[in-house]
Formats: sequence, C-alpha cells, structure tokens
Amino acid sequence: MPDRRRGSDRVAQHIQDAVATGALIVGERLPNERELGRLFGVSRATIREAVRRLETEGMVQVRRGVTGGTFVSQPDPGRLGLALLALIRFGEATAHDFTEFRAGFEPETAWWAAERADATARLRLSALAEDVMARARVEDLSWPEFAEGDIRFHEALADASKNPIRVAVMLAVHEAFRQASATIVRHDSSAWRIDQARQLAAVAAAVAAADADEARRCMAVHVQVNAEAVQTILESHGADGQGNEEKRQSTGVGQHG
Repeated sequence: MPDRRRGSDRVAQHIQDAVATGALIVGERLPNERELGRLFGVSRATIREAVRRLETEGMVQVRRGVTGGTFVSQPDPGRLGLALLALIRFGEATAHDFTEFRAGFEPETAWWAAERADATARLRLSALAEDVMARARVEDLSWPEFAEGDIRFHEALADASKNPIRVAVMLAVHEAFRQASATIVRHDSSAWRIDQARQLAAVAAAVAAADADEARRCMAVHVQVNAEAVQTILESHGADGQGNEEKRQSTGVGQHG
C-alpha cells in the first residue's frame, strides 16, 4: 500500500505539471487507465488513486457512459479557497501573520481592480458599498449580518481584479473570517460600522474613477484601521493573561474587511 500511494502521488503530480505547462489543456481527455498505467509503469489501481486525488482537487472531471472518460477541468476558485483555509487552520496563523499578509495583498488587489474593472464590476462595487452603509445604519442588525456585506464587497473587489488566484485567496481569507469573527465584534459599534462603510465607499469610488493608486491607498487605510483595532483587543486581553492563548487561537482574520 505505501508504495502504491507514492506512485499515485507521482502520477497526479505529473498530470498537474502537464496542465501547468500547457501540455494538457482544459477539456482534454486523458488516456484510459490501461494506457496511463503503461505510460507511468504503474498498476491500474495506482492510476485510479491518482485520478481520485485529482478529481477531489478539481483538476479532472470523471464522466460516465459511452462518451465518458477523465477530462482536464479548471479548478473552482471556491475549492482552492477551502484548500488554502485548511492550510491556514493547521498552520495556526496568528493575527500578526494575517495583518502582514493583508497589508500587501488587499491594497494591491484594489489597485488591479481599478486597472481592470469593467462597467459592470464598478457598478457592482458601488452597490455593495451602499449596501454596507445601509447595513451600518440598521441599529439592531447582528454582527454576522453586517460582516457578510463587508465580505461580499471584498470578494467582488477580487473578482474585479480579474485574477483567479486573488479570487481564490480572498475566498479563503474570508471563509476563515466567518469562523473567527469573535475578535473584532468586541470593537463593534454603530460609529465603527459607519466608518468601515465609508472606507469601502472610498475604495469603490477610486475603482469607478479608474484611479489605481487611490484605490490602493484607500484599501491600505481600511486594512490598517482593522489591524489596529484587532491589536488593541488582543493587547487588552493580554493584560489578564489570556492574550497569548487568544493570539494562538485566532486565525488573524477576526477583522472584517
């Protein structure tokens, strides 16, 4: 069993490399199990394991029937995002780790969005920014409901960048946020929500104006404000001896936006 598993990993990696280099293209049908086994010098059982792994990762699609077979497919960004989320969880990333990452990633995503967004994407961002402000003005709106509007804005911003890798990473970051939003809720207030909404509106306005530098600056401000809030919360809880544990448990994205 160990030898066969190593063989299946090798086969799967070879196919992934072929897709990455363009030797295999999306929609192309792979040879059947017997032919693949002969090509790689492994058993059909090993080939089946490799195909199952690739199917799980969204790299191939197995179709049944007379015209069926194993076809190269394009991984869904959501699936890639969940895979990244698993790495985040098991890696025990801290709030500082995420602040450092977001300080570079999100402003650059805003820059690319301003460069590449079409009219539809600009209108969508403006509408989502207005939605966040509307949510901010509802006094009895729960924190998760408000945060969801903020998350949708950031995901739309990544979509507007037209970079599938940025989309996948943003999905992963915000899925982690949904499960770790208990941190920033301690900083929550009506004024805080309105301020957050104004920051996102500034980003949307910069994207609408195709002002990439301004979009990046506005997003940098937004990320920094959230980072400082989280740091303040963590430090205040450190005073009673709970801070280190909270830092260890937090994925660092308990900060909306």
